[in-house]
Amino acid sequence: MTRNTIKIGEILIEQGVLSEQQVFEVLEAQKQHRMPFGVLAERMFDVTLHSIENAWVEQYHRFTGTIDLSGEKFDNEALRVLNRRQAWQFELLPIRTEPDGEMLVAASANRLARAVTFAANRIDRAVYFRIAEQEQLRDFLQQHYPMPELSREIIQKARDLAESA
Repeated sequence: MTRNTIKIGEILIEQGVLSEQQVFEVLEAQKQHRMPFGVLAERMFDVTLHSIENAWVEQYHRFTGTIDLSGEKFDNEALRVLNRRQAWQFELLPIRTEPDGEMLVAASANRLARAVTFAANRIDRAVYFRIAEQEQLRDFLQQHYPMPELSREIIQKARDLAESA
């Protein structure tokens, strides 16, 4: 299978959320109702929105890969698009505006779905996302949107809480 043919149903099978038979049934229903796979999976098999979002994030991540922020040049104009609270709340890090006007933004996999919704409603230009490793992203957020009150210890406690939830 090539990277660009990753199907959300396959990921839901890998994650143990749906069986192959259930994915087949959703695909058959999709032919009749022309609705998104996730909507039908929710309706037909009580798949949670959280599970659908996780599968979508995984699908997106496999398609785009992980960005290494240490190799990126940051544009101050792009960084001004967000304030410190927004950057940390959504774990978003604007990197640069491309010549075509689209903005490259790094986000964590954990917050990608929320970040996409935020960007669609609050950023006045087209945005494309790349997923960054969460610890590296937080280090770069601290560099570009400093929060001195956030010590490494507090960030680690937040990570531990998020992972246990």
